[in-house]
Amino acid sequence: MSSEHKISPVSQPRFFYGWRMVIASWIMVFLINAVAVAVFFKPMLEDFGWDRATLSSVQFVGLIIFTVASPFLGQIIDRFGPKLMILACVAPQVLSSAINGLATNIGHLYLARFFYGINVLSSTQILINRWFIKKRGMALGILATAYPIGSMVLAPVSQQLILLWGWRPTMFFWAGVTLVVMLPLALIIRNSPEDMGWEPDGKLLDNNRSVDPPSQPRFIASEAKLRAKAGLSFFQAIKTTPFWLLSLAHFVCGTGCGFMMTHIVIFATDMGYSDMIAVSLLSVQGGLNLVGVLATGYLSDRMSRSKVLALTHFVRTLSFVTIVAFILLGGGPLWMLYTAMVFFGFGWYTTAPLTAGLVADLFGGSRVGTILGVTTSCHMLGMAIGAYAGGVIFELTGSYFLFFVVQCSLSLVATLFSLAIKPVS
Repeated sequence: MSSEHKISPVSQPRFFYGWRMVIASWIMVFLINAVAVAVFFKPMLEDFGWDRATLSSVQFVGLIIFTVASPFLGQIIDRFGPKLMILACVAPQVLSSAINGLATNIGHLYLARFFYGINVLSSTQILINRWFIKKRGMALGILATAYPIGSMVLAPVSQQLILLWGWRPTMFFWAGVTLVVMLPLALIIRNSPEDMGWEPDGKLLDNNRSVDPPSQPRFIASEAKLRAKAGLSFFQAIKTTPFWLLSLAHFVCGTGCGFMMTHIVIFATDMGYSDMIAVSLLSVQGGLNLVGVLATGYLSDRMSRSKVLALTHFVRTLSFVTIVAFILLGGGPLWMLYTAMVFFGFGWYTTAPLTAGLVADLFGGSRVGTILGVTTSCHMLGMAIGAYAGGVIFELTGSYFLFFVVQCSLSLVATLFSLAIKPVS
């Protein structure tokens, strides 16, 4: 890097530019929940007159397509940096809401759901991994709070707008907001701290010496070594046991998320609760996920990230166990449903920053985007199956009970898989 691009000690700002990356990323991730599927599922179902399996297939098809596309998007990030992908995500996010608002057939909804999947979640995680090492867990944890806060704040707002305007005008409203907010933020993104004359975590870059290994816990002590070389290639990574354990656990995470994000609101209305009470479950989920991502982000900088991930999956298991008990008791009392959402909320989006951090810790190097793209694909595949299976099971049995029972077992398996993840030798 030429000297004119370096930041001199005299001009060194007090506020590390990396935290601006966190703030900009946070706002963009926050907006994703404005058009959460669960909020729009019931009014769309009533408008189009389809059964739940048919409407759930929109989630399934869109997520399957994005599952295939995700590794290729990861390769683009590895080659050109996360900024290009973040900029490229603005148009699909706007188009998704606009196409939904104009939709007249299921093909339009398929296309809108695919565009919705092209969002900034993975790109911002990779961006933060580049800007932070010692404070990676904390930075990813702060970023991850955007998703639950978005759910907690924007889901009720969208529900109220749907009641006032209808679901189509609400979609158009969020399309406009997304364009106005996301585009300026995407333009201030910088791919790496080196672009601004920094090392990760805020030290000024000194081109006359090598980067000293940062002081950090033993389980990520190899990060500096991994950064010093290319790290593991994608094909080397997929030959390791940790890669498959992490990917399978993320798949199971996806099945639960896909179901809950699609069906939990209409499930609550099936049990006799009002639309606003049903949507309040998403607020509880978001509120507790805020606690979850902050707590696990803090813990993951101080102990093995894989153990923290296992804790997350175990807490999610408790949520499905609680809902099974809720159904067996005949649909009451309401506090049990809120308790289930407390457990699920704690572990809902918490797995995303932990998985992103683990990918960087385990494999490092220049192929993190591709590797994370594949693990994200596993999650998306799980979401597709969970969303569609919920609709099919309901149409076949008249209840979601069987899905909750199966998910209990799968979440426990994901807990064990996470515990088994060890550093790559």
